[in-house]
Amino acid sequence: MLNHANNLVQRHWAQYENELKMTLITKRTIIKPLAKKDISNVISMYKEPDSFKYVKPFSGKSDDFYTDFLKKKIESNINEVGFWTVSEKESNEFIGTVNLNQFASTSMTQIGCHLKRKFWNNGYASELLKEILGYGIEKRKLREIYGIFEEENIASRKLLEKLQFEHFEKKIILNTKVNIHKYCVQQRTELNNKAFLDKF
Repeated sequence: MLNHANNLVQRHWAQYENELKMTLITKRTIIKPLAKKDISNVISMYKEPDSFKYVKPFSGKSDDFYTDFLKKKIESNINEVGFWTVSEKESNEFIGTVNLNQFASTSMTQIGCHLKRKFWNNGYASELLKEILGYGIEKRKLREIYGIFEEENIASRKLLEKLQFEHFEKKIILNTKVNIHKYCVQQRTELNNKAFLDKF
């Protein structure tokens, strides 16, 4: 019993430490690692109309399905934080989630953002992904980061291109046609250096 209790204490402490270390802040938001207390807010967002319009494998699932999915994200956060919730600084209202995690069974690290409907079209996705992209490059020392989205999702394509992601390939994943864009740190550095030198 004591060993079990000690293990629980250690896990909770690890989660607390992760939250402290991995909290990120942007101009308008606070980004914290996903915790159990956030699950109900996230599921409410998942059940909004068109929430998974362009992520069809997750559309229309049960609360139990979403809860199990989110609990697995909380577990994986203990080893390396890759799934956060976002709240608005001013009101502390839940806005959505962001992620930087391994995609399925591939070696690709994907970046993503999922917002409550009322926060669409207000520049939050761009603001959040810039922060997560910077975190991936500076803190996790990732050299390549991928954006994966369904072909019909024009908004995601435009957002990734704005962040200097470039088209990498097309695939069929879970019976869905997806586009994969890639941010390559070395390539962006070379291009930025060239642009700087071209000024002289």
